Amino acid sequence: MKRLFMRLIMALVAVASVLFLVVLLYGNFLNRTAAAVTLPTLNLANVADGVYEGSSRILHVAPKLQVTVAAGKITKIKFTTVAAGDVTGLAARVIAAQSLDVDGITGATASTKAVLKAIDNALTLHP
Repeated sequence: MKRLFMRLIMALVAVASVLFLVVLLYGNFLNRTAAAVTLPTLNLANVADGVYEGSSRILHVAPKLQVTVAAGKITKIKFTTVAAGDVTGLAARVIAAQSLDVDGITGATASTKAVLKAIDNALTLHP
């Protein structure tokens, strides 16, 4: 009985170790992928007033949103599908700055980058 118990414990430790390694490698890959995403300077001069839909995907992080532009300014950002991380306050930062060059959300680097890219896509792919 003791031998069976030890084998069970060893198997559980092995499975936990493999899962830890997979999560660690995926996290590193996610961060590298997010770092490769480029964000241009936001130019609202050629964007007509209206509501524009945008989305982006960085691995499992796939936000969808609507950006409202009025009088040459972003007035509202509404999430239709939430990003995988807590990006509370990011939309308000973009609206206040009228720029994609805002401080990211600590601990949600990939989600921050995906949301900013979705805003960029909304305004540049559908002007």
